[in-house]
Amino acid sequence: MKTWIALGFSIIFLMACFTNAMKEEKFDFSGYSLEELLEIKSDLADEIASRPGGEKIVLYSGFYTIGEDLPAGVYTFKFVQNGDSRFSETACCIFENESIYNYDMSRLWQGDMMYRLQWNIQGDGETRISLYPGEYLILYQNGAEVTRIGNVSERENNYTIPTGTTIPNGNYTIGEEIPAGTYKIYYSGTTTSRVRVFQDSDEASGIYNKGNETVLDRYNTEGIITLREGNILRVEYTPIIMTKSEGFTFD
Repeated sequence: MKTWIALGFSIIFLMACFTNAMKEEKFDFSGYSLEELLEIKSDLADEIASRPGGEKIVLYSGFYTIGEDLPAGVYTFKFVQNGDSRFSETACCIFENESIYNYDMSRLWQGDMMYRLQWNIQGDGETRISLYPGEYLILYQNGAEVTRIGNVSERENNYTIPTGTTIPNGNYTIGEEIPAGTYKIYYSGTTTSRVRVFQDSDEASGIYNKGNETVLDRYNTEGIITLREGNILRVEYTPIIMTKSEGFTFD
């Protein structure tokens, strides 16, 4: 009888040890590729978001690339006082990507930042925001508690990129690099472009001069510009498509 009791206690002890070992053991992901790990991370974020309470994260003042630092998704934002105690709010903004933010910061004095969205959070208020892959989220002054409550739907993209000449980012002198004339300009189908036309090189070199501006994006896909000898055409952020009735080549 004593033998059976001792055996029973031994089995219970071994089961307890096994359970504790399982709790302490970490999953071994060393055999997975980066692509597989990213897919697992995305699937896990989707599953967590589907559970009550979702995925709550406290962010601090800083910069976050969506899809790398924070999964894409639909989030609620709540104010968290974890930064500059002089402020009782958090200033938030979203750019389409980091390169647009960097370009705008290099020309900050013009005061025309190309935000996709800008807002403040304070008190007990809550804001619901959709964050898409590749976007650049910035929090100033303080932080936020963000809760992922769902997935973002694929953005509809029925846009057909027109045939024409691709004009890369940069400055172009009309009459030298591009012939004078009236042109149609088109969104390239990727991210926002801003097109500026200046009277001449002097106006283009003025740090506060903005020229005549056209913004091309998924909501405003085309425009018309008239270019005269000596004008300066500036393409910002993303290349554009340009066409002229008789056509031209950009060599």
